[in-house]
Amino acid sequence: MTARPKPPHMRIVRSAGALVWRLRPEANPISGTLIPAQTQDIQVLVVHRPRYDDWSWPKGKREPGEAIPATAVREVEEETGVPIRLGAPLTVQRYRLGARVTKEVHYWVGFPDVSPETLRTRPLAPLASTKEIDKCQWVGVRKAMRILTRRGDRRLLEELLTRLTDHTLCTRTLAVLRHAKATKRSQWEGTEMARPLSRRGSSQVLRLIPALSALGIDRIITSPWRRCVATVAPYATLSGIPLKTEASFTEDAYRNDPSQMRAVVREIIMEGRLDAPAAPLAMCVHRPTIPGIIGELAPLTPNNLGRLLPQTDPYLKTAGMLLAHIADYPEPRIVDLEVFRLDP
Repeated sequence: MTARPKPPHMRIVRSAGALVWRLRPEANPISGTLIPAQTQDIQVLVVHRPRYDDWSWPKGKREPGEAIPATAVREVEEETGVPIRLGAPLTVQRYRLGARVTKEVHYWVGFPDVSPETLRTRPLAPLASTKEIDKCQWVGVRKAMRILTRRGDRRLLEELLTRLTDHTLCTRTLAVLRHAKATKRSQWEGTEMARPLSRRGSSQVLRLIPALSALGIDRIITSPWRRCVATVAPYATLSGIPLKTEASFTEDAYRNDPSQMRAVVREIIMEGRLDAPAAPLAMCVHRPTIPGIIGELAPLTPNNLGRLLPQTDPYLKTAGMLLAHIADYPEPRIVDLEVFRLDP
């Protein structure tokens, strides 16, 4: 019997971008909120590429070692000059570039309301050449649907509008961050609360900074134990964001009384405001406490997203994040979940 030939290796080119939107100056959002009531209340940001003579969403290729969310915010700013933060994910677009090459483009909802603190954590983004992008415009939804060249880009706009209709376009991000890799317990002679990060963990921390920045994180709550504080301290130092420590987040406190930490997490989940921009928040915690956090997220997570909640130990890899995107109107609920992992 003749063995079947192996399928050819498929190379994947990864890119990222965002559908950035804002309220029109004359918009009439839902009373008492910043939430658009109708499709004509918003504008979206589109770019023109002279090489292809097409209109599309700002996007571009991932650089070596770059976190894919960081690619999205960098490319948007390079092509448009508009700094953004990322909200909920949109459908990944895939298409062939050649016989053995597939392009994979990750998109998110983009918000142009980045805090000054977040901007401090980012390098300056040089504007793209006019040979690459020669026009950048805020346009209404109807015009965008008319001028977008690719069918896939129009489908993404339809997805954005579905979110508007469902009141899931405006979200705030809660990032549940497991601390970076720590020195092994067997190799540490000091107290557990003082166990430091390993060399690998220190490297992970530096690679986390662009990912936290892409999410627009401007509030941080952490366990006071050394390895958690060390995971978020570099981002806090660059941004100037104060670190808030929470005693109930430690392994010992959770083991002795899980209800205290769960009460804090529950309060965070329910704290959203409708009359002010969302404040993305990161919580840095220990592996044994993650099931308690998932237990607070689960009741607000619809069945179709429940499978994305980590179910088995270790729940998250070191320096991994569970991102919960929460819509607050008409009441707080989780509308998207992502698990972010640092690439090896």
